[in-house]
Amino acid sequence: MSQPAHAEPATYYVPPPQFSAALQVMDLGFANMFALFQNATGSFSFDESDKSMSHLRVALDATSLTSGNSGSQQELMGLLGVMQNQEIRVTAPDSVSFKEGKADVKATVTLHGTSKPVTFEAVLNHVGKSPHGGGMWSSEGGAVGISLKGSFKRADFGMSDDPETPGRFGDTMTLMLEMQGLQQ
Repeated sequence: MSQPAHAEPATYYVPPPQFSAALQVMDLGFANMFALFQNATGSFSFDESDKSMSHLRVALDATSLTSGNSGSQQELMGLLGVMQNQEIRVTAPDSVSFKEGKADVKATVTLHGTSKPVTFEAVLNHVGKSPHGGGMWSSEGGAVGISLKGSFKRADFGMSDDPETPGRFGDTMTLMLEMQGLQQ
Protein backbone atom coordinates (compact mmCIF):
# COMPACT_ATOMS: atom_id res chain seq x y z
CA MET A 1 0.00 0.00 0.00
CA SER A 2 1.52 3.31 -1.00
CA GLN A 3 1.71 6.32 1.28
CA PRO A 4 -0.08 9.49 0.15
CA ALA A 5 2.32 12.04 -1.26
CA HIS A 6 3.07 14.95 1.03
CA ALA A 7 2.19 18.19 -0.68
CA GLU A 8 4.85 20.86 -0.88
CA PRO A 9 4.16 24.07 1.04
CA ALA A 10 2.37 26.66 -1.07
CA THR A 11 3.99 30.00 -1.89
CA TYR A 12 2.20 33.18 -0.86
CA TYR A 13 2.86 36.72 -2.03
CA VAL A 14 1.87 39.77 0.02
CA PRO A 15 1.13 42.67 -2.35
CA PRO A 16 1.38 46.23 -1.01
CA PRO A 17 -2.42 46.69 -0.64
CA GLN A 18 -2.58 43.59 1.62
CA PHE A 19 0.37 44.65 3.80
CA SER A 20 0.40 47.01 6.78
CA ALA A 21 3.71 47.81 8.47
CA ALA A 22 4.32 50.11 11.43
CA LEU A 23 7.24 51.17 13.58
CA GLN A 24 6.77 52.14 17.23
CA VAL A 25 9.28 54.09 19.34
CA MET A 26 9.10 56.22 22.50
CA ASP A 27 9.19 59.95 21.72
CA LEU A 28 10.90 62.16 24.32
CA GLY A 29 9.86 59.71 27.05
CA PHE A 30 6.26 60.95 26.96
CA ALA A 31 4.42 58.63 24.58
CA ASN A 32 5.01 56.10 21.88
CA MET A 33 5.10 57.38 18.34
CA PHE A 34 3.84 55.26 15.45
CA ALA A 35 5.02 55.58 11.88
CA LEU A 36 3.63 53.66 8.93
CA PHE A 37 5.40 52.31 5.88
CA GLN A 38 3.25 53.07 2.84
CA ASN A 39 5.04 50.56 0.61
CA ALA A 40 5.86 47.02 1.70
CA THR A 41 5.81 43.58 0.10
CA GLY A 42 6.58 40.08 1.23
CA SER A 43 6.37 36.39 0.53
CA PHE A 44 6.45 33.14 2.47
CA SER A 45 5.73 29.45 2.14
CA PHE A 46 2.89 27.94 4.16
CA ASP A 47 2.02 24.30 4.71
CA GLU A 48 -1.63 24.08 5.66
CA SER A 49 -1.33 20.44 6.80
CA ASP A 50 0.88 21.28 9.77
CA LYS A 51 0.28 25.06 9.96
CA SER A 52 3.94 25.88 9.31
CA MET A 53 5.52 28.89 7.66
CA SER A 54 8.99 29.12 6.09
CA HIS A 55 11.00 31.22 3.64
CA LEU A 56 9.64 34.52 5.00
CA ARG A 57 10.93 37.54 3.06
CA VAL A 58 9.73 41.08 3.75
CA ALA A 59 10.85 44.33 2.11
CA LEU A 60 9.82 47.70 3.56
CA ASP A 61 10.46 50.85 1.55
CA ALA A 62 11.98 53.03 4.28
CA THR A 63 11.47 56.15 2.16
CA SER A 64 7.69 55.57 2.36
CA LEU A 65 7.64 56.11 6.15
CA THR A 66 4.92 58.52 7.32
CA SER A 67 3.73 59.79 10.69
CA GLY A 68 1.20 62.29 11.95
CA ASN A 69 3.85 64.95 12.59
CA SER A 70 6.08 65.96 9.68
CA GLY A 71 8.88 67.19 11.96
CA SER A 72 8.95 63.94 13.91
CA GLN A 73 8.71 62.01 10.66
CA GLN A 74 11.82 63.72 9.28
CA GLU A 75 13.77 63.11 12.49
CA LEU A 76 12.73 59.45 12.56
CA MET A 77 13.74 59.06 8.90
CA GLY A 78 17.08 60.62 9.80
CA LEU A 79 17.51 58.17 12.68
CA LEU A 80 16.78 55.26 10.34
CA GLY A 81 19.19 56.69 7.75
CA VAL A 82 16.67 56.17 4.95
CA MET A 83 18.64 58.15 2.38
CA GLN A 84 21.57 55.73 2.72
CA ASN A 85 19.50 52.59 3.46
CA GLN A 86 16.24 52.78 1.58
CA GLU A 87 15.04 49.24 2.31
CA ILE A 88 14.41 47.41 5.56
CA ARG A 89 14.46 43.62 5.16
CA VAL A 90 13.14 40.83 7.35
CA THR A 91 14.09 37.27 6.42
CA ALA A 92 13.37 33.98 8.17
CA PRO A 93 14.20 30.93 6.05
CA ASP A 94 13.54 28.30 8.75
CA SER A 95 10.20 26.59 9.19
CA VAL A 96 8.08 27.37 12.26
CA SER A 97 4.83 25.68 13.23
CA PHE A 98 1.96 27.62 14.73
CA LYS A 99 0.88 25.99 17.99
CA GLU A 100 -2.58 27.18 19.01
CA GLY A 101 -2.21 29.88 16.36
CA LYS A 102 1.06 31.31 17.71
CA ALA A 103 4.77 30.95 16.93
CA ASP A 104 8.11 32.60 17.57
CA VAL A 105 9.80 33.48 14.28
CA LYS A 106 13.56 33.89 14.47
CA ALA A 107 14.38 36.36 11.73
CA THR A 108 17.22 38.51 10.50
CA VAL A 109 16.41 42.20 10.26
CA THR A 110 18.53 44.39 8.01
CA LEU A 111 18.11 48.00 9.05
CA HIS A 112 20.37 51.04 8.91
CA GLY A 113 22.94 48.97 7.00
CA THR A 114 23.21 46.34 9.77
CA SER A 115 21.78 42.80 9.98
CA LYS A 116 20.86 41.37 13.38
CA PRO A 117 18.67 38.54 14.70
CA VAL A 118 15.24 39.55 16.00
CA THR A 119 12.53 37.22 17.30
CA PHE A 120 9.01 38.08 16.19
CA GLU A 121 5.86 36.95 17.98
CA ALA A 122 3.66 35.62 15.19
CA VAL A 123 -0.08 34.99 15.13
CA LEU A 124 -1.79 32.94 12.45
CA ASN A 125 -4.97 34.94 11.93
CA HIS A 126 -6.80 33.03 9.22
CA VAL A 127 -6.37 30.50 6.43
CA GLY A 128 -9.03 30.52 3.73
CA LYS A 129 -10.20 32.02 0.46
CA SER A 130 -9.68 35.68 -0.37
CA PRO A 131 -11.82 37.80 -2.67
CA HIS A 132 -8.54 39.59 -3.54
CA GLY A 133 -7.57 36.59 -5.65
CA GLY A 134 -4.85 34.00 -5.52
CA GLY A 135 -2.89 33.16 -8.63
CA MET A 136 -2.33 35.55 -11.46
CA TRP A 137 -5.62 34.88 -13.25
CA SER A 138 -8.05 33.82 -10.53
CA SER A 139 -10.61 36.10 -8.95
CA GLU A 140 -10.61 34.23 -5.63
CA GLY A 141 -7.84 32.18 -4.16
CA GLY A 142 -6.14 30.80 -1.11
CA ALA A 143 -4.92 33.29 1.46
CA VAL A 144 -3.12 33.26 4.80
CA GLY A 145 -3.24 36.13 7.30
CA ILE A 146 -0.29 36.51 9.66
CA SER A 147 0.64 39.17 12.23
CA LEU A 148 4.27 39.66 13.33
CA LYS A 149 5.60 41.85 16.15
CA GLY A 150 9.27 42.15 17.08
CA SER A 151 11.22 44.54 19.31
CA PHE A 152 14.90 45.41 19.17
CA LYS A 153 17.39 47.92 20.52
CA ARG A 154 18.11 50.63 17.98
CA ALA A 155 21.67 50.91 19.30
CA ASP A 156 22.24 47.31 18.10
CA PHE A 157 21.70 48.64 14.57
CA GLY A 158 24.05 51.60 15.02
CA MET A 159 21.29 54.21 15.27
CA SER A 160 22.60 56.95 17.54
CA ASP A 161 20.97 60.13 18.81
CA ASP A 162 21.07 63.34 16.87
CA PRO A 163 23.48 65.61 18.82
CA GLU A 164 20.91 68.44 18.65
CA THR A 165 18.17 66.29 20.26
CA PRO A 166 19.87 63.70 22.51
CA GLY A 167 17.42 61.25 24.04
CA ARG A 168 14.69 62.16 21.55
CA PHE A 169 13.84 58.55 20.74
CA GLY A 170 13.78 55.59 23.11
CA ASP A 171 16.26 52.79 22.53
CA THR A 172 13.63 50.10 21.98
CA MET A 173 11.83 50.00 18.66
CA THR A 174 9.00 47.67 17.70
CA LEU A 175 8.24 46.56 14.17
CA MET A 176 4.67 45.37 13.48
CA LEU A 177 3.77 43.57 10.25
CA GLU A 178 0.23 42.64 9.18
CA MET A 179 0.15 40.45 6.09
CA GLN A 180 -2.49 38.82 3.92
CA GLY A 181 -0.54 36.47 1.69
CA LEU A 182 -2.20 35.38 -1.54
CA GLN A 183 -1.43 31.89 -2.83
CA GLN A 184 0.56 31.88 -6.06
